[in-house]
Amino acid sequence: MQVKSVRLLQLAVLAVAGCFASVPAAAEPMVLHRGTAAEPPSLDPTLASGTLASPVIGDMFSSLLVKGPDSRPIAASAESWTISDDGKIYTFNLREGLLWSDGKPLTAEDFAYSYRRIVDPASASRLGGVFYPIKNARAIVAGDKPAETLGVSAPDDRTLVFELEQRTPYFLELIGNLQAAPVPRHVIEEHGQAWTKPGTMVSNGPFYLAERIPQSYIKLAKNPNFFAADSVALDEVYWHPTQDLATSLNRFRAGELDIVLNFPPDQIDWIKKNIPETLHITANLGSYFLVVNTRKPPFDDVRVRRALYLAIDREAITDRLLRTGVRPAYSFVTPEFQNYSGLEMPERSMPFPERQRLARQLLADAGFGPSNPLKLDLSYDTQQENRKIMVAISAMWRAIGVQATLTDMEFRALFRNIRTGSFDVGRWFYVASYNDAFSFLQLFLSDNPNNWPGVNIPEYDELLAQSNLITDAAEREAMLMEAERVLMEQYPLLPISFYVGRRLVSPRVEGWVDSAGGPTQSRFLSVN
Repeated sequence: MQVKSVRLLQLAVLAVAGCFASVPAAAEPMVLHRGTAAEPPSLDPTLASGTLASPVIGDMFSSLLVKGPDSRPIAASAESWTISDDGKIYTFNLREGLLWSDGKPLTAEDFAYSYRRIVDPASASRLGGVFYPIKNARAIVAGDKPAETLGVSAPDDRTLVFELEQRTPYFLELIGNLQAAPVPRHVIEEHGQAWTKPGTMVSNGPFYLAERIPQSYIKLAKNPNFFAADSVALDEVYWHPTQDLATSLNRFRAGELDIVLNFPPDQIDWIKKNIPETLHITANLGSYFLVVNTRKPPFDDVRVRRALYLAIDREAITDRLLRTGVRPAYSFVTPEFQNYSGLEMPERSMPFPERQRLARQLLADAGFGPSNPLKLDLSYDTQQENRKIMVAISAMWRAIGVQATLTDMEFRALFRNIRTGSFDVGRWFYVASYNDAFSFLQLFLSDNPNNWPGVNIPEYDELLAQSNLITDAAEREAMLMEAERVLMEQYPLLPISFYVGRRLVSPRVEGWVDSAGGPTQSRFLSVN
């Protein structure tokens, strides 16, 4: 009897074990680890888009349109749109059932609020100038009209209407950038500036903010309320700010990072030899340059600015110092834009010794020489590659009698100084948020908050205004190129190089697309 009982107990245990064995084990979460160059200054799209925060923000927010894997605009929160015959009225139809990550309904009025917030001076956004094509945006940014007069309205929960000042050929490209992402009014009005903290922040994109450890990582988790959540393969994305490029490369080699957006240029030969399958170099819609504070003497003298421009040996920097495929830039706007071949500056054809001689003469004419050398502060954000370039430039300037003091700082501090005009000459960069040369040129409109050098060139402003009235692509290109020529003849910025995307992507990452428009968003990626 006892043997029979034991046998029955054994059979019962086996049966229970079989039941557990039939239940599939919980799948491991699919996690992607990405590197970014520095700690983002903010995760608020209204304040931080266009900075190093953009890739992270792009994972959390979805505009009416967004960049697809190849960076072309595709339908996102809007499922369709129409354009009036005169090109001045755009009507967007939102998808049905849009939600914020906290489950609250997302309506057309949320988008209208977000656009008004961007141009409202009270929000302290530097991005309002990007949206000058919208009716009254310029006057609102200037403080001449209230934000409520912006030419954007929501007739119902699923319809958003834009009224433009004039025909704007690139408007759909503009609508697809991160600066146009909606922000949650119900959260901002309750928490104020603290709305971007983990546990409080609400977004509408493929991922939401789950955790943030400053200088360590930003953890994003899949947003089940995203309209296309079923198409998102990743469960979690970690963004790791790593300013030191050597550290970034080492972490990639160790498998800690799946994607890095930059690496030490002196390591490119090793990478090509040892891990060539991970190397992705592609043209980019970006420029690396120095911005000159024209508000301050003696930098308000065009002779001084041109002398600094002439004395930079760009080929030495790109071909001998960096050697990563970046191209020397004598003008501002990259020729990678659609319908823009690039401006050819006359200085490019001058032999470098002749440029140096002319630079010395210009400084002498401006009152500088051996007994009264030009002294300036050259500021840049801490990074090994930046330091190498700044050391090289300071040596080039020394050859014409300029004494440059190098000041390195965290990106957040540099961003603040450039924004507030607290600098002499500063290292800066710009990566276009939409594929049109106007995206670069609009930065230096006299009333644009992002006009870092503080230039005011009425002829330039007028050329840009007229360019958007032209429907013929060749004629419009010629006018935009003339505008860039007028700008560059004042030398308010000193172009150094045209960016290339210099990325390392692990073979385990699937869905990556090399594109001039920027790195592939996490929404389109998976890992094996």
